[in-house]
Amino acid sequence: MEIIIGRDSQSTGLLLTVDGKDQVSSASGIVSASVAPRHCRLTVNGGHVRLQNLDINNYTFVNGQSIESKAVTMGDKIELGEDRYPLDWTLLKSYLPVDIRHLKAIWDNYEAENLRLTIAAGRFNSLRSATGLITMVAIALSIAGGGRNKWYLALYGLAIIISVAFFVKAYRDSSKLPQKRQELNRQFQRDYVCPHCGHFIGNQSYEVLAQNGSCPYCKKTFHT
Repeated sequence: MEIIIGRDSQSTGLLLTVDGKDQVSSASGIVSASVAPRHCRLTVNGGHVRLQNLDINNYTFVNGQSIESKAVTMGDKIELGEDRYPLDWTLLKSYLPVDIRHLKAIWDNYEAENLRLTIAAGRFNSLRSATGLITMVAIALSIAGGGRNKWYLALYGLAIIISVAFFVKAYRDSSKLPQKRQELNRQFQRDYVCPHCGHFIGNQSYEVLAQNGSCPYCKKTFHT
């Protein structure tokens, strides 16, 4: 995408020529006469934005420094002409890619929490299986001792105690894991959204989003 920025001679407003189509911004007020009709060019290529001065007689400043060509971001202060007319980034925002780098932390946290919950459930199930192992050992001791080995009674008793303990814990925790997953998914759906349209992006990883380069719904270009 290419945006030519200059001064409209009739309205004295800011003239934006977006991919060959002229648009005059009335919200910009009176633009200084030192701003040329075709003053500078803003080129958007994927997530990269470059500002280029279009004439040696034009003055274009980025963060107080005169430039001929420079990569810029929305945090940079751009001024045009000798009178240093300030360029309002909000006038260009709809044409620029949106920054989604903050979504990486959201995705990484979601993946980590999902993994933690899965591991916790697996460990608990592994511990529950220990009661069956203890019972099998007690049976083996009973058979080997011909009923004379009293250790199997102790193991039976231990297996019963552990089984009861795990039953009580499982009963108490039976709703906790689904609730945690539900809350995790709800928070993820609130946070993992396109900054432009606010639509939940879905379960596409951040790497996939960065590779696709745009929102699957509003088609807004992403800056990563």
